[in-house]
Amino acid sequence: MIGIIVTGHGGFAAGMEKNVKMLAGADTQLAAIDFMEGMTPEELSEKLKAQIGAYASCAHVLILTDLVGGTPYNCAATLSVEEPKIRVIGGVNSALLMEACMCNVIGEEPEDPDQFVEELIEHAREGMIKFVLDTPAADDGEDEDGI
Repeated sequence: MIGIIVTGHGGFAAGMEKNVKMLAGADTQLAAIDFMEGMTPEELSEKLKAQIGAYASCAHVLILTDLVGGTPYNCAATLSVEEPKIRVIGGVNSALLMEACMCNVIGEEPEDPDQFVEELIEHAREGMIKFVLDTPAADDGEDEDGI
């Protein structure tokens, strides 16, 4: 099992947790830790440390944050320096989080955590597209052969 923590500003983490649990329909082994207004970075770090401790039996812990450079990301990055089994991804989206959680649902643990993180990021990129309405060209009423 991979220890997965999602964190972010306001209710971001709780919302992402609800989103994935609704879609996955199973126990995803996901912890959500929100960085709420009035909370200090130290308080967030303590909550993250406690959850990392709860994942002591996991070979790898993945911390997914809302914004690169934000307080949740910075706290997670600092903890990853102290604990080699932690990997951090900033800018999480639903596709990335779902892919990470599905490893736990199906009981598949990645052998190489760095390669796993790269695959998650690529999957997240593939899950983002721009909608373009493809409309047929206007018919000018003339046939090409002049008839």
